[in-house]
Amino acid sequence: MLIEFFLRKKHLYLLCLVLCISVSNDNLCLAGTDILQEKDEIQYVLPRDAIPAIKNPEFVPAEEAGLDDNEPVVGITIDGESRAYSVYLLNHHEIVNDRIGDTAFVVAWCPLANLAVVYNREIDDKEYTFGVSGKLLKNTLVMFDYETESLWSIVYGEAIDGELTGGKLNTIPWCQKVPWGAWKKLHQDTLVLSYHGSRTIGYDVYGDYHKNQETGIFPAGNIDARLGIKANVIGIEVNDKHKAYPFYLFSKTAIITDEFDGMNLLVYRNNDTGIIKVYDRQVGGAVINFEENRNDTTDSVTNTTWDLENGIGIKGSMKDKTLHPVTFLAVYWFVWADYYPDAEVFGN
Repeated sequence: MLIEFFLRKKHLYLLCLVLCISVSNDNLCLAGTDILQEKDEIQYVLPRDAIPAIKNPEFVPAEEAGLDDNEPVVGITIDGESRAYSVYLLNHHEIVNDRIGDTAFVVAWCPLANLAVVYNREIDDKEYTFGVSGKLLKNTLVMFDYETESLWSIVYGEAIDGELTGGKLNTIPWCQKVPWGAWKKLHQDTLVLSYHGSRTIGYDVYGDYHKNQETGIFPAGNIDARLGIKANVIGIEVNDKHKAYPFYLFSKTAIITDEFDGMNLLVYRNNDTGIIKVYDRQVGGAVINFEENRNDTTDSVTNTTWDLENGIGIKGSMKDKTLHPVTFLAVYWFVWADYYPDAEVFGN
């Protein structure tokens, strides 16, 4: 089968080119300035815009989307408005420039890293439009902006080459990669990205890649055997230090509490829906805690019941108090370990 042939590692770059031909289309950051040295590691794969970013997205209501419940989507909610972007469609574009109200943002998807992020695309009150550069840094998408042609790392959210070098994009929190059925149930009024008003692409052209042990197109610079190459992890940075929380930890509990470099963390993953949230669990003068290996969302310190999907107390002494969100990336382990070789792994 042709797709299987393309999914062999040495032909992945050809797959990218075939995809863009077949489906064409008319300040919080995880890094410091030392990453600018990594621009020498950028590797060329395809011409710029060979994979066409979406600049004027079209949407349909949920009932017209035609997605299967198990189809993964990237979901976001801004100012009470929810939108879903089919991963199967994003495979063919990787970047969507969008806007909700006064917030202009870019949805960026890197299939090689199994990584979705959303950034505000305004810097100093100027709006930028992003495209696919055709380059990779450590097997992850490198964006560029059309206004200055600067190159941007999807992982760092920082310009690493060009006129805007050192500029940072603010992360828009709560970007989630979840099954369509789960997102639709939680956000019944969601709009869904469409391809010129029609049904999205109904299958995953990277399906075989996600099942094998290949590390993108190029060899990973650091293979860390503490976890499987394509173990999915929640990656967190605190004070320039990094830690990974493997998905498998959440098979028995939805809540993990931790103390990492002075920050008291609450890492939450709903194993049924895939929803992930990370919080600083210090609220006022209290550091809330939960019984180990239980899904009870009532903390044992303040006896408050929490809605952890929205980060708010719903019953008890901390009712209506909110938890402060912490930025995270959900990504393949081989990518996190390549970017951060000194990263800790929870439980190891």
